[in-house]
Amino acid sequence: MAQVLGSVAHGVAVLAAAGVWVLIPQQAEAADPPSESQLERLMATAARATDRPDHDYVSNSLKSMLHQAKDLGLSQEQTDKIKTITEQYERTGRDREAAYKQSEMDALKLIHDSHSSLTSVESAVQKADQEHTKLRMAGIRALREARDVLRPEQYSHWRQGHAAQVARSSMPHDPGDRDKDELERIPPHQ
Repeated sequence: MAQVLGSVAHGVAVLAAAGVWVLIPQQAEAADPPSESQLERLMATAARATDRPDHDYVSNSLKSMLHQAKDLGLSQEQTDKIKTITEQYERTGRDREAAYKQSEMDALKLIHDSHSSLTSVESAVQKADQEHTKLRMAGIRALREARDVLRPEQYSHWRQGHAAQVARSSMPHDPGDRDKDELERIPPHQ
């Protein structure tokens, strides 16, 4: 009859059975995996992060082309084609975004599951990366399709106007908001 004599440092139990001492490692208690609501809150927080502005850039760029249709001298046919491209991208983007978020959720579940293997975690993380790539490529395709609708001079005019608009929107409104280091930065060599 074996009996546990006590716990030794670092989670090792000592058993004495018929005069033989046996050291048995004890598994550390793992933290409970996060609940579904905790994972959903984490994903919602990640979705609000600004580290992936490329998706908004595509939508904003396509909408900018439509908004500037008159200034660019777009024909009705060009405008209709860009509207169609925008609508298709918005549908595809929603589907790709949903698939990406689901794959991220699946990866998070595996990461926090103490019974999942590193191989399955790696596979889930790679799938999430693939889904994000599909989302980005949908945007790149849409922008290229819209660019191909425009004549070269229209595209050049749009690029100049859009770049100026993006630069204006990213500048601080109050000069006091700028970081002093940024103001004192030495310009790069030209």
